[in-house]
Amino acid sequence: MRNDDLKKITEIKQYLLDPPVTFKLYDYALNYVTDAITVLKGYTGAEDTTGFFQDLKEQLESRTVPQDELRSRLKEAGIKISQLTSK
Repeated sequence: MRNDDLKKITEIKQYLLDPPVTFKLYDYALNYVTDAITVLKGYTGAEDTTGFFQDLKEQLESRTVPQDELRSRLKEAGIKISQLTSK
């Protein structure tokens, strides 16, 4: 991963692993998830993680993830990034 992309994805990972408690979490998370997709789609080997993020983006846009489950889904996304960047 290029250095700039690694910095960006690390920032996104940190946010997702500890998302803020806010009523606007859907909106905040959508921006981070969209940025993660943009960074990851250029890398081979990241297809599964990119697919996970695309599904999550759709769920955030349609708000099909219940508010009480949203933080755990975002943490799961952060873990996916951790697994990808630790390879």
